[in-house]
Amino acid sequence: MENKFEYSFDDEPVSKFYYDIDNKKIEVHFKAYNDLLKNKYIEEPCSFIIENWTDAKSKIGDEAKLDELNKHMGIFQMILFMEQKGNDLEMLVNTIDNRIITLFFIKPILSLNK
Repeated sequence: MENKFEYSFDDEPVSKFYYDIDNKKIEVHFKAYNDLLKNKYIEEPCSFIIENWTDAKSKIGDEAKLDELNKHMGIFQMILFMEQKGNDLEMLVNTIDNRIITLFFIKPILSLNK
């Protein structure tokens, strides 16, 4: 069963980024977001939180090989794509050093703080 997000961050630059390696937590802050249920653009600060994942992998560009999350991790500039399949999350992000990385999280806890 595929879950759909209730929000998106299309074309929203990241205003703050936090990555806690030891506690498996990523916080991505934005100045606005899209409420998909209301089909409305909300100009209010929010933070998208990914935490407590079972496992996480990453790859850069079109590479087929998956590496450990930390190998390609960088500071997010923009989230380009997110897809939740069951309990897993796939993200395509652009980093501030202009790399495109794909991140895969197994069973993360996801939340949006408004």
